[in-house]
Amino acid sequence: MSTRTEYFRKFPLIIYNNEMAVNIMRRVDFNSKIKGFYTAFYDVDLKEGERIETLAHDYYDDIDLDWLIYHTNDIIDPYNDVPLEDSTLLASIKQKHGSIEKAQRKVFVYRNNYRSDISVLSSGSYDALASNHKKYYDIVSSVTGITGYQRKESDEYASTNMIISYSFTGTVSNTFNTGELVNFTSGSKSGTATVASANNTYVMLQHISGDWSMMTTDFDVVGEDTQETIEFNYDTYNLIQNVIPTDEQIYFSPYYYFDYEVEANEQKRKIYLIDDNYKTAVNDQLDELMK
Repeated sequence: MSTRTEYFRKFPLIIYNNEMAVNIMRRVDFNSKIKGFYTAFYDVDLKEGERIETLAHDYYDDIDLDWLIYHTNDIIDPYNDVPLEDSTLLASIKQKHGSIEKAQRKVFVYRNNYRSDISVLSSGSYDALASNHKKYYDIVSSVTGITGYQRKESDEYASTNMIISYSFTGTVSNTFNTGELVNFTSGSKSGTATVASANNTYVMLQHISGDWSMMTTDFDVVGEDTQETIEFNYDTYNLIQNVIPTDEQIYFSPYYYFDYEVEANEQKRKIYLIDDNYKTAVNDQLDELMK
């Protein structure tokens, strides 16, 4: 068995909500010191349904050494800082965003889309690019020299692609909610956007998709949450800001809340383990640092 109980007795006590409590945040102060002493770390991926306690038992042959894994990975909350099971994750997404469909359609941010672009440009095609586009590419080379150019793996994000505004054709009693998805279809034109702010005469929109700038007559826009239908004055279209330059928007795609939640949960599966040979020494070192 580990000396887990003795270890936690070394944490300082504080008053929290008028109660005496163990200050587990103290761990943040010395975690970097421990990592500096030992470089024998390797990573594993938690499987669906696998728990930290199970990993401690399987690797360290001691379930009580789960604290060592929590500590090594800066996990403070053993419920929310570890990956959720699929069913729990989907329930959490529904609770946060109203439904899975909404989470799949609501834009979180815009992200560099190199992941979905596997094309390789010839040298001639690369040379023909505008100078501000070349930053999105890396050289592909072999022993014979440059063979082409492929998208650079660069995790760039933008809060939105653009911000626009419209005035309503008149004052309305009920307006759209901030964060609400709104849509329109008029003839062959259509569009979707997210409400950044709105009052009874005016709306500011972000995460723009479709033909918002192409309208030549007044048109109706419907809010998905409020179910409000409001007529927009086509002549009041205003481009407030291209957050991503117009000609560079081809290098970015919407990153939806659903994908963000799933990827964030998957990242929590990556767990670092201290080599089993060092577990006793690390335990002793932590005890010393806590004195």
